[in-house]
Amino acid sequence: MQDWLKKLFTEPQTLGIIVSSALVGLFAGLAQGVVEKRHGGWGGFLRALLTGVSVAVFVGLGIEGFVASETLRLAIVGACAVVSEDIWMGLRSVGGAMRNDPLGFAVRLLDAIRGRDHSARTSGGTDFAPPTDERSKP
Repeated sequence: MQDWLKKLFTEPQTLGIIVSSALVGLFAGLAQGVVEKRHGGWGGFLRALLTGVSVAVFVGLGIEGFVASETLRLAIVGACAVVSEDIWMGLRSVGGAMRNDPLGFAVRLLDAIRGRDHSARTSGGTDFAPPTDERSKP
């Protein structure tokens, strides 16, 4: 945590990245918020605004050292801010899957990284098959 604070106060471009990313996220969040307000009221508007700004700032800080061009960095930040609701829902579903079945999630993740089909592993009668409960059948 101290490294982030030290970087924030000693390197002026970091504060500039936060501000520029937040502005891009604010405009993207406002655009999404107008649509959300029609369907979800003021709560949906504020949620879209907050999600757009927070995702934009996180992405802007995350790609700070990797993307040298300011225009390209802001374009990436803007694209992520536009799909911020989808990114947020994806992170929530990944977190829920990890919470419900941590070991199964790790196995599925490793299978996906290796390019294997996880359903083939569970249907082949191996030790990874989920237990069946005979009492639940009608």
